[in-house]
Amino acid sequence: MSKEKRPRIALEMTPHDWLLEGLAAAAFLFLLVVPAVYYADLPDTIPQHFNARGEADDFGPKVRLWLLPGLGVLIYAKMTILNRYPHIFNYTVPITADNAERQYRMATQLIRVLKVFVMSLFAYLIWGTIQIATSRAETLSEWLLWFMLGANSAILVWYLVRAYRKK
Repeated sequence: MSKEKRPRIALEMTPHDWLLEGLAAAAFLFLLVVPAVYYADLPDTIPQHFNARGEADDFGPKVRLWLLPGLGVLIYAKMTILNRYPHIFNYTVPITADNAERQYRMATQLIRVLKVFVMSLFAYLIWGTIQIATSRAETLSEWLLWFMLGANSAILVWYLVRAYRKK
């Protein structure tokens, strides 16, 4: 069935959906508020990039601290809007009238989980940058890169397994 002919279903949010939205919103607010609170305390030059060991390897003006929250606003808004139109997503199984609600629900939950993941990651990066810039820490966690790769892969595998099982 083509995307244009897929059923359009208004999904009611479950308590799990509300929890995920709440967690994403909390991380999003942290991402916006923390830089505003600490901005005046930052030196003029702050870390801009980190290597795989979490060490700062590029520095720049503190105004660039706002790039990550700005990107976070765009991603948060786009993921929130996208989740209103699950019939336009790409799916690994054909969407029929019988499986549309199940597949749409799983796909919208995937977007919510990814939104929590991305907003939490951005919040951690902002916090870590501020901690390093103010000499409260020397590096980000050495495990950050591995956590990002592992968590992102686990989220996608979790979704794909569920999607195939519930065709």
